[in-house]
Amino acid sequence: MTLAMIPITSVKYTYTIIPAIVMAWLLRYIEAGVDRITPVVMKNFLKPMLILLVGAVIAISLVGPMGVWLGNGISAVVYGIHGKLGWLAVAIVGAIWPLLVMTGMHRVFTPTIVTTIAETGSEAMVMPSEIGANMSLGGASLAVAMKTKNRELRQTALAAASSALIAGITEPALYGVAIRLKRPMIASVITGFIAGAVAGLAGLASHSMAAPGLFTSVQFIDKDNPTSILWIAAVMAISVVVSFALTLIIGFEDIPVEDDEADMTNDGSVKLMAPMTGMAKGLHDVADEVFSKGLLGKGMAIDPEDGKVVSPIAGTVTTVFPTKHAIGLTDDNGVEVLIHVGIDTVSLNGEPFTAKVAAGDRVAVGDELLEADLDAIKAAGLPTTTMVVITNSDQFKDIAPVAPGHVSFKEHVMEVFHHDKEAGTEPAMA
Repeated sequence: MTLAMIPITSVKYTYTIIPAIVMAWLLRYIEAGVDRITPVVMKNFLKPMLILLVGAVIAISLVGPMGVWLGNGISAVVYGIHGKLGWLAVAIVGAIWPLLVMTGMHRVFTPTIVTTIAETGSEAMVMPSEIGANMSLGGASLAVAMKTKNRELRQTALAAASSALIAGITEPALYGVAIRLKRPMIASVITGFIAGAVAGLAGLASHSMAAPGLFTSVQFIDKDNPTSILWIAAVMAISVVVSFALTLIIGFEDIPVEDDEADMTNDGSVKLMAPMTGMAKGLHDVADEVFSKGLLGKGMAIDPEDGKVVSPIAGTVTTVFPTKHAIGLTDDNGVEVLIHVGIDTVSLNGEPFTAKVAAGDRVAVGDELLEADLDAIKAAGLPTTTMVVITNSDQFKDIAPVAPGHVSFKEHVMEVFHHDKEAGTEPAMA
C-alpha cells in the first residue's frame, strides 16, 4: 500500500524495541514543534492529535520499515555468505542473532525460512544458528542466577533461563538479563558463534519452523542421518556450558540488592521484615502470659501459613535453642530479636524443627533460619502462633508493630525507634 504516494512496508512490531526507542526520541522534537504552532486555548485536544498524526506517519513510513530494510540487507548478505562459505554463515548468524532479535530484524528471515523449507524440505542456515543463540542466552542466565546476590534478579534469571532453554523463547533472557547486565550478552555472542560453527559443520538443518529449544529440537532430526540426534545434543550442550562458563569468567556488574538492609534503618529507627507468612496480631492476643504480658519484651505475633522462618533483620545469630523452636538474633544497631515458633513447643524436643543456621552465623534480611513442621505441631495439640519479640525493648523509645492482618515476606511488620530519633517521627500505631 501507499500513503500519499509513499510506499509503505508491512512491519511486524512484536518483540521489537528499536522503533519504540527511535520514535520516543523523535517525539521529543515533534512535541516541541507542535507545541509552538498550537494555540493555547486548543492545546488540550489539538496538540495530542497533531503529535499522533505526525508521529504515526513517520513511524509507519520510515522508522518501522528501516528495520525491515536493514534486515533484508543482512539477510541477503548472510545467505550470500552461506552460499560461498557454508558453516561460517551459520556461525555469523549465531553470533548476531540476539542483536537481530533486539532490533526486530530477525523477522525478515521468516519468509525465506518458510519458503526454503517448503521448496527443499529443510533450512540449513538460520534455524541451526538459533540453537546456539537461544541456548547460550539460557546458559548465561543460569550463570547470572547462580552468581547474583540480588534475589529479584535471581528469580528473573531463572525464569528467563527456563524460557530460553525449554521453549526457545529468549526475550526474557535477552531483555531481563543479557542487555541489562551487558557482559552476559558478550558471552552469548561468543557462544553463538562457536555453537553455530559446530552446527554448520555438522550439517544440521531444520525440517519445520519453531524457536529452537529443548522441546523443539526434534525439528533438526534427520531420519536419513541418525547421528543428527547426537549433533543436536552436542550443540545444545556446548551452548549452555560455554555460555555459562564465559559468563562466570567475564563476570558482570551485579544489580545492588534493593536496599533490603538499608531500608531497615531510617530516621533513627529500625524496621523488621516479616519472618513468616500469615496473619499478624498483637502479643496481647497470644495464649501465653509470658509473651502476652510483655515479660520478654514488646513485639508481635504471627499465625503462620507455612513453616518457613526467615531473618527479619541483617545481623548475627546469637542463639539457636537446643530444641530449635526459637532463635535469637542481634542486628547491627543492637536490636535483639527473639523468634519463638509455637506455644509450649519446647516440649517437642526439636522434632518438628530443622535449623538452617547456627549461633555466630551472619544472616541477611530474608535468609532462611529454620523450617517448622506445622502439621506436627498441631498434631501434638499445640498452637503454631509465632512470637517476634524485641528482648531489649527497654533500650528503645518505642516498638511499633503493624496492624493486625495478613503479612508476607519482604513486608515491614515492626519498627523500633531509638531514643535519639527526631521529633515528628512518632509511630502511627504502637
